[in-house]
Amino acid sequence: MEYRYKLGFIGAGNMAKAIVNGIVNSSILSKNEIIMSNTHSNGTYNDIKMVTDNDEVLQNSEYIILAIKPQIFKSISNTFKNSNAKCVISIMAGINIDKIQSIFTNAKIVRVMPNTPSSIGYGMSCITNNIDDSKIVDFVGKVFNSIGKICYLKEEQFDAVTSISGSGPAYAYYFINSMINAGIEGGLSKEDSTLLTLQTIIGSCKMVENSDEEILVLLDKVCSKGGTTIQAINSFREDDLEGKIKDGIKKCRLRSKELSKE
Repeated sequence: MEYRYKLGFIGAGNMAKAIVNGIVNSSILSKNEIIMSNTHSNGTYNDIKMVTDNDEVLQNSEYIILAIKPQIFKSISNTFKNSNAKCVISIMAGINIDKIQSIFTNAKIVRVMPNTPSSIGYGMSCITNNIDDSKIVDFVGKVFNSIGKICYLKEEQFDAVTSISGSGPAYAYYFINSMINAGIEGGLSKEDSTLLTLQTIIGSCKMVENSDEEILVLLDKVCSKGGTTIQAINSFREDDLEGKIKDGIKKCRLRSKELSKE
């Protein structure tokens, strides 16, 4: 079958736009090979055709990315049965491959969990699928490599993925904000405290990424007995900060499992 578009998006929110920008900026596809549906307006996004009719996307796209909220999918999925797509890629949380396959019976299904830093090209996307078509796997990999890094995991691991990389940016923002506020309380201006905090977090991440040493070894190298750093670390340990972080992430993971059953 000949397709009018290589890739179509159902939904045109922030994540869809981030993926489109990555694809175009990486020259994976030209703008006229992509179409997007948005129930609110016709026109264009970044010179890419945008329509209000989902059927125009479903019937004319070789690949489709479902970039809508899970609750929206559940309410309108019965309208998707006329799709001609060879492959459907879902970035929806909590909707498993079997549920999507029951709607798109003739398509290959790929499920991806990206995160919000994808909007600036530093995303983390986990991919799982039930297919053995190397061309499809390669194309999906290229699409999500264009907005950051990718990894391939089993679908049963996706609740854990949601609790780490999917929701993880919020944890990082919370900790960063706390550090900035602590600096301000210590007498720094907001501008200076923000600069010091952000560069420290970025540098620390790079140290972990590029070092052969374990994280706890790197931690110990910053701490000296009777020094300043160890006072903060001991306080964190006494308050069981690690346990509280793990508990919060566990609650996030369990909620992800609940959503997949609703």
